[in-house]
Amino acid sequence: MHAVGVLEAGLCTHVLITYGHDARSGDSMKKLLFAMSGDDAVFGHFGATAGYAMAARRAMHEFETGPETWKQIAVGQRKWANLNPRAMMYKQTMTGHDYDTAPRVVEPFGLFDNCLISDGGRACIVTTLERARDLAHPPVTLMGLGMDNPSAELVRAGFLAGPTGAYRAGRQALEMAGITLADIDACQIYDCFTYTVEITLQDYGFFKPGEGCDWLKGGTIEPGGSMPVNTSGGLLSEAYQMGMTPLTEAVMQLMGRCGERQLGQQTNTREPRIILCSDNGGILQSHACYILRRI
Repeated sequence: MHAVGVLEAGLCTHVLITYGHDARSGDSMKKLLFAMSGDDAVFGHFGATAGYAMAARRAMHEFETGPETWKQIAVGQRKWANLNPRAMMYKQTMTGHDYDTAPRVVEPFGLFDNCLISDGGRACIVTTLERARDLAHPPVTLMGLGMDNPSAELVRAGFLAGPTGAYRAGRQALEMAGITLADIDACQIYDCFTYTVEITLQDYGFFKPGEGCDWLKGGTIEPGGSMPVNTSGGLLSEAYQMGMTPLTEAVMQLMGRCGERQLGQQTNTREPRIILCSDNGGILQSHACYILRRI
């Protein structure tokens, strides 16, 4: 969003957005995940995993979701990763039994409900449409943006089981783009945990509370499904590169640069024309939605 702002203001003509981290080989991510969080520690919140587990547990109470829903997300995204040579889990398949018998981490989450910890980097360039038309690959344009920040304090959060910031941010982006969910060909969702995918899609309006498990049945988000989600494998099965993982995958899919996992005939899915992306911060405490289109 800042890149769009400085371009619109005429302050520059090209913006490089980049991210790099040694999270796997270093110790910064471990400190983040397991650190005590000030006053939140009184409530049992020791790092991000416990916070999201608390949110997921609340959702189980509010609309009867749970591991049967999250299993379909974890297994579906792993199938995409198995088509992505750059994915950390490229050669590691996952079955429902694998998910069910995985070690527990923080209830109700098992191992495969958690995103990966990765070394690596991503980058993309934002420029004007006039300049982009002259480049080697087909340009991808930004149709709509939305952002919402429900709360900075987890202990005051009434949004853990929805509606999260995705509710308002998604509607802002769709309104700006002048489209509806029926126009979306695929989604690239920030997936730090499986529950994050469910609550984000739910708050965007793809299904009602408690209907996620039925919506996911039959491989909806998998290769060959009607609404592909996280086609690189996502943070759960490709690599954790913050919000750059969904963003760069959306751009590459729309440019037709994804090889064996390319949306369209290659994976028995719709040709990608419009892709919805999300980013998320804190424990569902901030949300950004953006909609990209291939020219």
